[in-house]
Amino acid sequence: MQQRNVLLHYHIFKNAGTTFERVLDENYGDGHITFDGPFSFSVINQDQLSTIIQRHPNAIACSSHQIHLPPPSATQFRPIPVVFIRNPLLRIRSVFLFGKRSAEKVLEKVERSDPLAGLEEWITQKLSENLLQISNLQTSMLSRCYNLPPKLEGREGRAHLDLQLAINHLSVVPCLGRVEYFDIDVSSFTETLSRFDIPFFYTKRRAENVSSPDFQNTVEEQLRSMERSLSPETWQKLHWLNHQDLALYEIAHEMVEKRLTNGFEIPLV
Repeated sequence: MQQRNVLLHYHIFKNAGTTFERVLDENYGDGHITFDGPFSFSVINQDQLSTIIQRHPNAIACSSHQIHLPPPSATQFRPIPVVFIRNPLLRIRSVFLFGKRSAEKVLEKVERSDPLAGLEEWITQKLSENLLQISNLQTSMLSRCYNLPPKLEGREGRAHLDLQLAINHLSVVPCLGRVEYFDIDVSSFTETLSRFDIPFFYTKRRAENVSSPDFQNTVEEQLRSMERSLSPETWQKLHWLNHQDLALYEIAHEMVEKRLTNGFEIPLV
């Protein structure tokens, strides 16, 4: 019996996941399933993910915020991971803007002042109550061993994780994309997935669930805007807190650029 190939979309919060889920809906309809546990801190491990896939024999693609690399090992199907990474500072900015937009909807008001007003205070608050959200979150999501939480060590007030493991995981992800180059990278998935006998079509579209008013500006322009909204001390602190995410992003960026030139080499199993 031939293995079926199943796309697994690892949806990291504020990394273009909603937009990509719409792409999967358009490609596969009911063959794209989404699922998360009952709580924001729920985790779906590899064995549980395998069970979910096996209970959905018609699923072509799956999306979840709560699944983690490496993909599950199974005889009944072959997992094809999809991961998007993002400049960690811009991801943090997007988390702030998303929360601000949600609060304004609840209050039924539209804030017409500087959209980044309050960012400094928000970061200060996160430093005391939820450090992981603003410190190497992507490395945390991508550096886990099979069925295990990440190896997290707090040193000098910041998170240290297994960066090399995250790099190793990404190196064998067939569909690796960058939020900042979404259209280019997702367009390349068509050729990659054809080698797994998975049809995939993409046409350029408007990003969805966008929190940043200047998302069409260059990365450099967005970063400069963010820097202007923060004190020099906080700006440097964010770089310091995200040393591993910044390194991971640069390495992944180089990976994707090489693939766009040379293609993705399917690992021998």
